[in-house]
Amino acid sequence: MKEMIKLTAINKSFGDVSIIKNLNITIYQSEFLTMLGPSGCGKTTTLRMIAGFESPTSGEILLDEKSVKNLPPNKRKVNTIFQNYALFPNMTVAENIAFGLKMAKVPKIERQKRVTAMLKLVQLEGYGKRKLDQLSGGQKQRIAIARALVNQPQVLLLDEPLSALDLKLRKQMQIELKRLQRKLGITFVYVTHDQEEALMMSDRIAVMNQGHLEQVADPQTLYEKPQTRFVANFIGESNIFYGKISTVVDDLAEITVENGYLAIKTATDTINKDQIVNIVVRPEKIKLSATEVEHFHLPAKISEHYYAGNVRKTVLKLPNGMELKMNTPSEQTLLPVGKEVFVYWNPSDAILVKSDSNKIFKTIKNTDFEPIK
Repeated sequence: MKEMIKLTAINKSFGDVSIIKNLNITIYQSEFLTMLGPSGCGKTTTLRMIAGFESPTSGEILLDEKSVKNLPPNKRKVNTIFQNYALFPNMTVAENIAFGLKMAKVPKIERQKRVTAMLKLVQLEGYGKRKLDQLSGGQKQRIAIARALVNQPQVLLLDEPLSALDLKLRKQMQIELKRLQRKLGITFVYVTHDQEEALMMSDRIAVMNQGHLEQVADPQTLYEKPQTRFVANFIGESNIFYGKISTVVDDLAEITVENGYLAIKTATDTINKDQIVNIVVRPEKIKLSATEVEHFHLPAKISEHYYAGNVRKTVLKLPNGMELKMNTPSEQTLLPVGKEVFVYWNPSDAILVKSDSNKIFKTIKNTDFEPIK
């Protein structure tokens, strides 16, 4: 697969503040890659460096296997769509789309032909003569997309372009953006802090945290096999236990945790007895029993139920105050609030994430729990 963008050992600082720290990532031709992370993690700064609006403090950026170190933004075969669209309010729709072509001195007949094609592509045929104040938010977003695509860039950079739209329109535009990307075969680099949006649209997701690249993988791998505690917590809902491996028999490991013990199936050549680990269990994998289940000792009390459409969300409170999240289908009968139960799951449904620490510290305030010796 052809490499379209390659960032090698990228560092970026503003004064004494380090924003990007040794970032290495390759983005391929025709790929939809999303840079995902909380505010301030460095994803927009990375996008701006690819576009040429910022320069890395150190490191190398290649576009189509050529260095862009000395290329200004207008010389890179890259276009950017910003959160605020950056359209010209005094121009018609067609004039907005044609602006870049006009600056590039494309002949008028060719400009008209390409503008007409773009309007058809974004499903706004007949809107060319309209002013921007006659358009909805979703239509303005499509115009911004058309203007970015009309110059036939190799890469389209999108900086949280849907964040200003209402929920229903945002969902619709997610589908349309993905449809456009597949149809055109252009490399999309998309920035968002919305993990659901990233999971739905992306071929791969690069999860960033405080300037570091935590993990890059396809959506299913990120959800089912997170490599770090941050990724497990940021992608979807998670229940995370901290504990020490007490026994390993065949592929079944038993973990001593603050609230008791639990089990997980994992490759035995990757773990050791007494190793400190994080155990991630998704809410839909949690099960309840009236009695203890072999290899599990996690007593809990049902604290709350919430209705969320196709699922009901249950909060389970453990003896030390730690809360677990559990999702069940809406049609399933729920146990009453206050009921005492035992928590378990299929050991193969849990995810083991190695810990960077060699101790288990208190995770719940105001308890008598101490680190496991």
